[in-house]
Amino acid sequence: MIFTQLIQTNLRTMELGKKVEYYNRLDSTNEEAWDLLDEGYQHGSIIITENQTRGKGRQGNTWSTVAGKGLAFTLILDKEYSNSFSSFISLAAGISIVESIMKRGVDCLLKWPNDIFASNKKIGGILCESKIKDKRIKKMIIGIGLNVNETVEEHPQDIQDYIATMYSITNHAHQRELIVAEFLNSFEKWMNKIEDEPAKIVETWNAHCMHINKSISFFDRGKKNEGTFIGLNDEGFAKIDINGKIEIFNSINII
Repeated sequence: MIFTQLIQTNLRTMELGKKVEYYNRLDSTNEEAWDLLDEGYQHGSIIITENQTRGKGRQGNTWSTVAGKGLAFTLILDKEYSNSFSSFISLAAGISIVESIMKRGVDCLLKWPNDIFASNKKIGGILCESKIKDKRIKKMIIGIGLNVNETVEEHPQDIQDYIATMYSITNHAHQRELIVAEFLNSFEKWMNKIEDEPAKIVETWNAHCMHINKSISFFDRGKKNEGTFIGLNDEGFAKIDINGKIEIFNSINII
């Protein structure tokens, strides 16, 4: 069982995590977050579940969660931001979850745009969703799924070759509450840098990237392409060298 009080005891935030809504079972923490936003839930609230049955990934994919062992939670951002903040918020989330996991003794890296890898296998993912009007972000949610205390074999057989778990890497269990708390602590810190120090976010994300200056294959608008991932530009978009020409992409699916 996840103890919400343990999350809050370890917070060093001013705004985030002051309200934690716990569910024994949910279809999707992201879907529940949107419902609670419509009910007026406060900025910084967390929705967390012991058992997520229909976790959402990018491009309609699903996310497998092992009940009682994995981690699935969503952070509500109920503030108005410039639309230009969108990519930096996503980058900050990636940096923050990596920092949280590494504090638990697991080395991990980021795959553009929102996957977390450890031991060259996927260990987690991030799904950011937003409501935008007049080029302003009105509301945003950040969903995170992470393989923590389960074994690889507890996941569906068709994905076992491609995933890792924190337990499988360290051979011991981890307090999921501490992972959430450290994520919130890091994320609030990085959010405060978006307006004044966006270059620091780009620099730090690049430092955690698993495929920086490496050849990649990717899909863009349904078309397969290849190039060298150079890093992120000043706006937080991907720079890819394709046949000697630097192309900019705001969202691609790296194979």
